[in-house]
Amino acid sequence: MRENHIHHGRDVGIFTFDNGMGYFEKNDIHNNRIAGFEVKAGANPTVVKCEIHHGQTGGIYVHENGLGQFIENKIHSNNFAGVWITSNSNPTIRKNEIYNGHQGGVYIFGEGRGLIEHNNIYGNALAGIQIRTTSDPIVRHNKIHHGQHGGIYVHEKGQGLIEENEVYANTLAGVWITTGSTPVLRRNRIHSGKQVGVYFYDNGHGKLEDNDIFNHLYSGVQIRTGSNPVIRGNKIWGGQNGGVLVYNGGLGLLEQNEIFDNAMAGVWIKTDSNPTLKRNKIYDGRDGGICIFNGGKGVLEENDIFRNTQAGVLISTQSHPILKRNRIFDGLAAGVEITNNATATLEFNQIFNNKFGGLCLASGVQPITRGNKIFNNQDEVEKAVSGGQCLYKISSYTSFPMHDFYRCHTCNTTDRNAICVNCIKTCHAGHDVEFIRHDRFFCDCGAGTLTNQCQLQGEPTQDTDTLYDSAAPMESHTLMLIFLNCRSFPIL
Repeated sequence: MRENHIHHGRDVGIFTFDNGMGYFEKNDIHNNRIAGFEVKAGANPTVVKCEIHHGQTGGIYVHENGLGQFIENKIHSNNFAGVWITSNSNPTIRKNEIYNGHQGGVYIFGEGRGLIEHNNIYGNALAGIQIRTTSDPIVRHNKIHHGQHGGIYVHEKGQGLIEENEVYANTLAGVWITTGSTPVLRRNRIHSGKQVGVYFYDNGHGKLEDNDIFNHLYSGVQIRTGSNPVIRGNKIWGGQNGGVLVYNGGLGLLEQNEIFDNAMAGVWIKTDSNPTLKRNKIYDGRDGGICIFNGGKGVLEENDIFRNTQAGVLISTQSHPILKRNRIFDGLAAGVEITNNATATLEFNQIFNNKFGGLCLASGVQPITRGNKIFNNQDEVEKAVSGGQCLYKISSYTSFPMHDFYRCHTCNTTDRNAICVNCIKTCHAGHDVEFIRHDRFFCDCGAGTLTNQCQLQGEPTQDTDTLYDSAAPMESHTLMLIFLNCRSFPIL
């Protein structure tokens, strides 16, 4: 069947079933009441360079052990998914344009299979590819982009081998994995999304190996609520909200990844999460290397954490991770900082050549330590204090050296303000002052945010609040994302 115009039918456009075959080329199939092309019960048609569009339900429907070769077709503007595959069907979907669907691009469910390769899937209202209910397709060499929802959505025990695709510029997550699903993603490029790169939630599992995940508006990877994936050998970079965020009881094994050049922390661990990080390189972050807070746990072993703008590892607010045999070095702030009633077990780590110091502990912090080597740190905080400098001179308002901080009652400073010891001696001499504690802060006196001008510092800044902890990352929630961009302060 070649170059036919099949349209406005009251059923499907073309129906192949009971081992039917046929060759269908350059047909225009549109505005039929059910699918444009239906394949059922062992049928195995070859469909080439057809245009299948504006169906009142889906474009192509393959079910009940259907097969078929669908090659170089244009499948678009259908009311439901462009391609449906279900009930042990196993078609080949190759080199098609699948776009502008009123729902998803390719929908594989009910133990569907299929080879989905070299397609251009874009502009669909729901996920570019959706895999659910123990379906297990092979998805490779596709471009999945500019969707109004996510790129690939795997849920309800979905599986699949997803490799060497380019997934980019989607409105929600590049890949969503949830509810007992276990896909394998290898060598994909997942980038430039408007939210998260890869999002594991509600017991989403699977393997994420050797992918490039970069330039997302949120973090590159998020793991939460019982999800326990294996994340190995990936490059995760350029996240505007950090590299990897593990929260709300998330787990996971992160091994041999390179996590770098993220705008916030390379890895966040929070709210009772307990991942394992082994032999990763976490570096050149524009915030900290690893931030653990709000009861976060985790085992960190044999990682290299270096050249980060804030602390190599920041541990805060009732957290208790285990750090073993890590190398934490060349940081632009401290190597390890522990604050806000947190603690840690530190064994056989090497902490060296960090700007503010090696291991910095706030008042009341008592970690378990054994066999650590802390050496050749620059100790610029102690040098500044000994030299009579305001600590703001070495930190500005972008980093937070740990030292004694005070409040001045005469100047009516608040819980949000901190004053370093040298400003207390010089700028607030004779005032009613109070020692608060040893903790991380920048000096508000040196920042020019108090009433009296600092005598040890130059021009004031516009910043008015001392920031003790890194800003909290934005967290993704199922189908509806809640934006959190808050500054958190210690409990005094």
